[in-house]
Amino acid sequence: MTLLHRGITFCNFDGTYELQSELRSITPHKWIDFRNLRGTHLYCSPEAFTAISHKLANTELSGLTFLGSGNYHYATLALLQKIPQPFSLILFDHHTDLKEGRIGNLLSCGSWVRHALSDVANLKKVIIVGPDPPEDELKLLQGHYQVTLFPERSLPSAQRLISSIPTQAVYMSIDKDLISEQEAKTNWDQGHLSINRLAQLLATIIENKQVEGIDVCGEWPVQPHQELDQRTRAWIRKNELCNLRIVHAYLNHLHSVDRRKMIHKGSSKHVM
Repeated sequence: MTLLHRGITFCNFDGTYELQSELRSITPHKWIDFRNLRGTHLYCSPEAFTAISHKLANTELSGLTFLGSGNYHYATLALLQKIPQPFSLILFDHHTDLKEGRIGNLLSCGSWVRHALSDVANLKKVIIVGPDPPEDELKLLQGHYQVTLFPERSLPSAQRLISSIPTQAVYMSIDKDLISEQEAKTNWDQGHLSINRLAQLLATIIENKQVEGIDVCGEWPVQPHQELDQRTRAWIRKNELCNLRIVHAYLNHLHSVDRRKMIHKGSSKHVM
C-alpha cells in the first residue's frame, strides 16, 4: 500500500516553524498562516473553525501536515472532514483527546476526537497508541466499540497494530507528547516512546494501508521574549530533529514508491 497524497504543509498557528529553518528548507511546502485568526488557543471558536476548515478545504490535501503545538491538535478534525472514503484514525498521543469540553460543546485540543466520532461520517474506528489515561477513563473507553486503546504500558507490535485496523484507508495523527523528553519537548506531560519506534510503526502502516494523510503536532509554544533563551532554543532544536526524522521517513517512502514505478515502467518497455 502507500501514501495517497504527496507534499508537505505547515499550518502556522503559533510561529514555531518560523524557528525551524532546517525543517522548512528540506523540501518545497505549502504555508498556511493562521496567526491572525482569533479564538484558536486551546479552544477553537465555531467562527475560527469555519475559517480553518475553509482554508484547508481550498488547499490540496498533503501527505504530511505540521500543526504547531498540541494546543492546536483540534485542526486535525478539519483534515479528517476532507477524506472521501471510510477510514480509521490512528492517533499516536499520550492523551486520548476524548474528553468532554469544559466550555459547553466547544471544540478543544482535548475533545477533538470526541467531535470526530460524532461529526465525521467516514470515520469508522479510532485507534489510540501511547495514552496514559486514568483507570476510570480506561474502563469507560474499553466499552466503546469505535475506540481501541493501546496504553503506553502495553504498546502493540507493528503486526498487532495492523491487525486492529478494520479499514483499508487510514489517517495518522501524531502528537509528540507520547515521545520521551530526551527526544522531544512539549507543553504537556509526556510518555517514553522513542522516535525510532514511532518511525517503525509509521513505516509498517504505510506499507500495509492506504494512508490518506499524516499530521504532526507537539511543538514547544514560544513567546516572543523566549526566542533568544538558550534553553528554549535547545527545546526547539530537539523538536526540529524529531520532525526531521518523521519527514525523512515520509520522504523515504515516496522515493521508494518512485523507484518501484521506474523499475516497473522499465520492465514494461523491455517486454514490449
